[in-house]
Amino acid sequence: MTHVPLLVEKGKKRFVSNLHVLSLFAAAAFLLPSSTSAVEDFMANQSIPLSIAPNGVEAVAVSPTAIDIYLPTSHNGAIIERDGVCISVAPGTRKISDTGLSPATVYLYSIIVEGDPATVAEQTFPALSETGAYDVVVVGATASGTAAAVSVARLGVSVALIEETNRAGGMASNGLGVTDMRQKGRSNGFFEEFRARVARYYGRGENGLRYEPRVANAIMKSMIYAEPRIIFFRRMRTSGVYVRDGRIQGVRLKSLDSLDESDVIGRLVIDATVEADVAAAAGVKFRIPREVRTPEEPHAGVIYYDNNTDEILPGSTGEADHRIQSYAYLLTVKDYPGEDRSIPEPAEYDVKNYIYSPSWEESWAFNHGRLPNGKYELNQHPWGGDLPGINYDYPQADAALRQEIAERYLWRALGYLYYLQTTLGMKSLGLADDEYPDTGGLPHSLYVREARRMIGISEMNESDVIYARERRFHDSIAIGDYPMDSHATQELRDPTAGHRGEGEWWLVRHTPWYRVPIGVIIPRDVDGLIVSTAVSATHVAYGTLRMEPVRMSLGQAAGTIAALALRYSMEPREVPAAIVQDRLLLQKAYLTWFADVHKSTRHFRAIQFLAVRGFFDGEEFRPEEYLTREEAGGLMEHLVQDEKSGPSAPAALPPDGGTPIGRVEFARLLVAAKSQIDPDWIPRSVESSHYADLSPGTQAAAYAETLYRHRIDTRGWAGPPSRSADGLLFHPDSPITRADAAQAIWLAHRAAALRLNR
Repeated sequence: MTHVPLLVEKGKKRFVSNLHVLSLFAAAAFLLPSSTSAVEDFMANQSIPLSIAPNGVEAVAVSPTAIDIYLPTSHNGAIIERDGVCISVAPGTRKISDTGLSPATVYLYSIIVEGDPATVAEQTFPALSETGAYDVVVVGATASGTAAAVSVARLGVSVALIEETNRAGGMASNGLGVTDMRQKGRSNGFFEEFRARVARYYGRGENGLRYEPRVANAIMKSMIYAEPRIIFFRRMRTSGVYVRDGRIQGVRLKSLDSLDESDVIGRLVIDATVEADVAAAAGVKFRIPREVRTPEEPHAGVIYYDNNTDEILPGSTGEADHRIQSYAYLLTVKDYPGEDRSIPEPAEYDVKNYIYSPSWEESWAFNHGRLPNGKYELNQHPWGGDLPGINYDYPQADAALRQEIAERYLWRALGYLYYLQTTLGMKSLGLADDEYPDTGGLPHSLYVREARRMIGISEMNESDVIYARERRFHDSIAIGDYPMDSHATQELRDPTAGHRGEGEWWLVRHTPWYRVPIGVIIPRDVDGLIVSTAVSATHVAYGTLRMEPVRMSLGQAAGTIAALALRYSMEPREVPAAIVQDRLLLQKAYLTWFADVHKSTRHFRAIQFLAVRGFFDGEEFRPEEYLTREEAGGLMEHLVQDEKSGPSAPAALPPDGGTPIGRVEFARLLVAAKSQIDPDWIPRSVESSHYADLSPGTQAAAYAETLYRHRIDTRGWAGPPSRSADGLLFHPDSPITRADAAQAIWLAHRAAALRLNR
């Protein structure tokens, strides 16, 4: 996507008017893809097959009417069946084209290769009409774009998902197969669903944090195909943007194959691309340069850094400049013992570019980049696939220049493979023969680690990450868990330098897990738009926000914000963070993190919601420990403060120890706290009780009945048993666990926290 022009500004005739947009919606432009009954059965059973099979088969859609079937590079014959029609394939046949198909339709293929049966599924491209209208337009089926489209579709919203390649998932399906995450327990939300599907695909013993590109692509596509509200446009480039009165209205598409064009109108647009071309064309301000070093940005600007000693080395001026960290193509290779997999010498090959690279056994790929099925991710730097310095113009370049830069990076990556094969004698190491069958084993996308960074209504800087425990974001929509990381901006020539090139650092000692505020994906200047990849951050902070798990979390949040904005007729910036958080927690996304609280923890939603608002703090929550009287008093003070003034610093809870509080005493404190804000919480005398173990007319019954009147009864917050043969039980003298206390407080507090005017 390059230099997307602003097609129509206010007052220009080509602008698509609101009336026209409404007429498009009224004309039922929310087209849904058709599917065969077999596909519907698979979807109903949540077992729709992937576009790949373990026997090496892959289905790749190429147009609205054609799907190519790729078979293993060598076989003794195959049988392919679709809709009862069988085709026998001669030995050694690599590709079969199935044509004459219907647009936007999922097709199932039964394929037997050398007696090994498998079923694969693939969806044809949608037909391109002159104009189409959708609730939401997502530009870029990147990690965040795929998460955004799936999330918004699951909330009942129609989506046009637009992608330049024919793949889904961004770099996850283009070579970045080693997950950048330190603790698996912090996997959550959309990424956790993806990770779990990967783990199921590979079977026992796999944790889903390492995956082949073909598997990531197939799983991402299957998640898209399972949502009938998503129209997935592939091989499409955004060639223009429609804007009126500071609000984006839609985009102009151009097919990279047919060159046909189409206007795609959206009530909201999500720019999920790395380059943020749509956002920039719509008027969103952005930054590209590196910032100057300041106390808030201690590793910013020109820097030489020793990762091993955590030292900033001489020559580090900290000056701001225009340099950008290196991009790369991440090749996927495999060792084929006894075979010669050598490639021809690539263009611009110079052995001097690689002579300082380590041996294969000491390389990053061999020691850290292992993927399932004997494959490796080639991500060596320095003296590998990175080539700093040639990409400074890339973020704002036109399509031709971007292609030229991408080709040089491809030659550089292939040169490293050629060096391994020739100089280091690794002739059996070659491109994996079952990856990217339609592009000769080469990734479809350049790894653009960073380009534009848009300016949002809030921004994250390095210190926001370093001091994440002190700088709490009450409007958190995601967590991150990987060190701030930048590749070099200038090529390293001296192997004894003690650093990895100017601009490269891996700030493992300075990066705790952290929360991400909602404002980093909401542009400051343009309405109707969310930017989920090129988010609002400084260069250093972006070094951790650019990791694929975080991008999926931010895409999930973007889709959720979009759906809520449409539901409440709001702009994205107007949707209260608490409502977004509440919806994300239903999707098992994490807003904060405790080592002992996970998505399956009882009262997970309440614990997360209250913790992000400062009710609880620390690295552990201790959900099954009993709440003390001292802790309860602090929580009630925080509840009153929150409902009067909004979220604040964490409650000053006393240290561990104290007397466990009983349920009646806890109910008294909760009712007393709420009564300070809402007179309806003042206890009333009761003549009957819903609880068999509480006598009418007692204070205990009055407190319990006040909770019950507000739909807070023991069935919703207390652990079992909550009922006997005589009716509900309150267990007035029993202590209450911290998890149960969180649930009761959340039930009492949720309505106030979610008020639209907060």
